[in-house]
Amino acid sequence: MRSEWVPAPRSLAVAPVSNLHPGNLNRLTNSARGTLESLHACSLSTVAKMARQSLLILICGMTVSGCQQASNPAEAPMAATVHESVVVTSQPLLEMAQTIVRPQFELIRIVPHGTSSLDWNPTAHDVRALQKARVILINGAGYEPWRDRVSLPASRLKDTASGYYDQFIRIPDAVKHQHGPDGLHSHPGTVWATWLDPNLAMAQLSQVTASLVRLAPDEKATIELESAKLRAQFEGLNSLVDELAAVPGIAECAIVSDGPYYQYLTNRLGCRLTYLHWPLSGDLSEKDLQELTTTLSDLPAVPSRIFLHGNRNLGGAKEQLIAAGFRIVSIDLCEQSDEQSKPFVERMRMNLDRLKAALTAQ
Repeated sequence: MRSEWVPAPRSLAVAPVSNLHPGNLNRLTNSARGTLESLHACSLSTVAKMARQSLLILICGMTVSGCQQASNPAEAPMAATVHESVVVTSQPLLEMAQTIVRPQFELIRIVPHGTSSLDWNPTAHDVRALQKARVILINGAGYEPWRDRVSLPASRLKDTASGYYDQFIRIPDAVKHQHGPDGLHSHPGTVWATWLDPNLAMAQLSQVTASLVRLAPDEKATIELESAKLRAQFEGLNSLVDELAAVPGIAECAIVSDGPYYQYLTNRLGCRLTYLHWPLSGDLSEKDLQELTTTLSDLPAVPSRIFLHGNRNLGGAKEQLIAAGFRIVSIDLCEQSDEQSKPFVERMRMNLDRLKAALTAQ
């Protein structure tokens, strides 16, 4: 053990012993003995003090080291880290991905809540997020018109409608509408709500599943298992659609709607849809009401009439429709998240239940 040097007391600086009186010599001897004992005690005290200091330093070092390990995520053990970014553009795609992926994926719905992808304009921040994503899942069918204005990495962009381009329903006449401050505008081309047909929703699920498996091949078994569970739910919806298509007289039913968005569903039912050119949201104008009057007057005289709308305020049109013998059915387009957090598949089932009630009502 290293000793601590202690300066000698001044009492040790004495004259030669030969010059001392015997009595003084005895006193000096006793004094020296006491001083040596003091030095010995001092050394023990110093050693004890050093030991206490060393122990304190050791404890503090261990504490600091422990704190550093707890606060440094690079050194702390982690089961998994979020390091894969998957961007989607629609609520149905978001819920499909959420259902089948593992926690290490970061899922981003790039279009803000309450905004339609049809009317969204990406900011510089949004573009950076899109370009950094490992996978970008889009709905297709004209739902992302902003895509032509943004440079996206083609190798990471997946159009989930790529398996059924031949089933797209074209819009021969544009439906004008307005969201926010951009003014009245239209989106001619293709009906975009493909997911309202459970068969097409399953086709999208297949594309989502394949993209995520390529991104995380080690998770293939889990991803495909969860995808199969969701597919079974879509199959249940398909069974309900088949039941509705078998309702007697449904082919002769006159179905009118506030827009063309429901055509993938009505086509599955074997029904012809007559749609108005109303705005997707907002109050109805006198021109909108006049279009309804003209359309109703041109309809054939059939006993069963149904009007589909996207959960909008019909205003004065409601009384006109009821007077013309229509049963009014709200169809959730599932474009936004549900206020009660109901899953997409459940919302689709509720659409079919409302349609069934209207079709089978006496």
